[in-house]
Amino acid sequence: MEHNRPPLIALNDVSRRYRAGDAEVGALKGVTLEIHAGEFVAVMGPSGSGKTTLMNIIGCLDQPSGGEYFYGGQPVHSAGVDDRARLRREAFGFVFQDYNLLRMVTAQENVEMPAIYAGMRKRMRWARAADLLSTLGLSHRTGHHPNELSGGERQRVAIARALMNGAAVVLADEPTGSVDSRNGKEIMAQLAALSERGRTVIVVTHDRAVARYANRRIELFDGRMTSDTGAEPGDARVSAAPASRAGAARIQAPVASLAESARTARRALRGNKSRTALTLLGIVIGVFSVTAMLGVAQGMRNSILDSVRQLGGSGITISPRFGEDSKPLTLSDAAAIRSQIPNLLWVAPEMNGGGILVGAKNSESARITATTGRAMQERGLLLAQGAFFDEGHSERYAPVVILGGLLAGSLFGEQARPVGEYILISGEPYQVIGVLKRNEATFGGFSPGQRAAHVPLMTGATRLFGRDNLDSIQVVAADTDEVETVQNAIEALLSRRHGGGAFRIANQAEILEVQNNIGRIASLVFGAIGAISLVVAGIGVMNIMLASVAERTREIGLRMAIGARERDILTQFICEAAMVSGLGGAVGLIGALGLGALANSFTPVAVVVFTPWILLVGLSCATLTGVIFGFAPARRAAGMNPVAALRA
Repeated sequence: MEHNRPPLIALNDVSRRYRAGDAEVGALKGVTLEIHAGEFVAVMGPSGSGKTTLMNIIGCLDQPSGGEYFYGGQPVHSAGVDDRARLRREAFGFVFQDYNLLRMVTAQENVEMPAIYAGMRKRMRWARAADLLSTLGLSHRTGHHPNELSGGERQRVAIARALMNGAAVVLADEPTGSVDSRNGKEIMAQLAALSERGRTVIVVTHDRAVARYANRRIELFDGRMTSDTGAEPGDARVSAAPASRAGAARIQAPVASLAESARTARRALRGNKSRTALTLLGIVIGVFSVTAMLGVAQGMRNSILDSVRQLGGSGITISPRFGEDSKPLTLSDAAAIRSQIPNLLWVAPEMNGGGILVGAKNSESARITATTGRAMQERGLLLAQGAFFDEGHSERYAPVVILGGLLAGSLFGEQARPVGEYILISGEPYQVIGVLKRNEATFGGFSPGQRAAHVPLMTGATRLFGRDNLDSIQVVAADTDEVETVQNAIEALLSRRHGGGAFRIANQAEILEVQNNIGRIASLVFGAIGAISLVVAGIGVMNIMLASVAERTREIGLRMAIGARERDILTQFICEAAMVSGLGGAVGLIGALGLGALANSFTPVAVVVFTPWILLVGLSCATLTGVIFGFAPARRAAGMNPVAALRA
């Protein structure tokens, strides 16, 4: 009979061609067809006749190679990817022969899936899914997974899913092909009931018993439509597609839920625990390396800077230059600076050497520094026992020594009190008059200062080193504002005594800048070493994600069929990569913190230091690694053809 209103679906000379090697195969050839709202249509034909291709084009899973396709008067043949996804999401519901249910989730969650991509609120989609399952006699099976359901129950879950978004058109591809005859009759009765309630139902089948449920039968052969019974009386009982009960529950600008992406990611990670563990291990090692290396570099930097700062902001360091133009820095130079340069707090000449120290318990090869007690105090060194040198010790060349805390423990034992005891330095006896506090060590527990011996300046010059040459002179100006003036005066004095350019002279600000640069370089070097591990881990993430995409091709096709857009699939897989990387990053951070705490427990001061930015860098690197290396696999998944993916 004639219809007085425009068709819901209109195909005009539609064709679909595929490339098969060098040949081109025509799956559909010039099909012209109109289907009105409310019709129950059976598309029949033998295998290879083009009936599934026709259903895929009508359902926006595929695009025609030629001709025109209109849905509700709107051109579909020229629609973009997102517009076709919107139609799949809002206008069509698919029922497949082999159900295509996600095995990882329950019947209820399978039914809810289309509404997630439609942006329906969680409470509303839960209630609607439960209502649909109850209507189809599955209220007692909502919490069961697909492998716990019979074939008929699975297909009814698929029907409920097709109706979740209030689809105007239900497309069923061989819906009884995987069930027994009794369940097949129940499924066809339910599809017929949907048609009775105004839904447009299109069934693809080769079974004439199934086709008899339809009011209209179309036959295809070799890609061409060979017969069409046309609409029979009683068809087209509604004048429009039924209103979607889901529509009122949608939020504006529907997007796939990030929470759903996170849930899917968790399920995927739990689904293959061994592969997930290997991926996590790579990220853990990478983040652990980056964080630990940066922590060590920061600890070194802090230790060096603390030692430099002990001279105060008015400190000046003088040391000989190396090379042909070098000149010896002598005790007389120190005396000249002390007597001729005004506005000085103190001048501290220093000599360094080495020797064998023999104590009551042990012997050690250690660094020996000849200096003054005043210089040691000004540098912030504190005594655990005894006293500092005085001028008399130096003037008398007294054989006395102050030991670093770690060196004292090694020579006499950790519980001993060495003050008053004697040690041998290069075979000569020296009395211990002081021991430095360990927790005030200049460079931390493993610093040279804590493993060094300190003797009076003239004692070292005459008894130990037998020389007048100094390794450095430390000068502290009385006023920080006068540092540059004092530095210029010292440079002029030494130039008069030895000629210009014979010595290096640097103030505290310059030294701090140098040390800062050294610290930054160390951080970059150590960070780069750790980053290499992270890149290797990232490549592992990419490989794992590519394998995951290949394994889940059919799932990807299903999500597209129920309305997921390319960006929804992209978001899902990037979320999975970011989640596994973030989890691995957190474990790596915890491991690095634990190692740092363990290392620091053996030393008086922290040798591994984690600042907030180091922790942030570690965690950010992990997440970014997942996102960057997971993008290519995610892009591959998002770019899949829905039809090809469903056939995988």
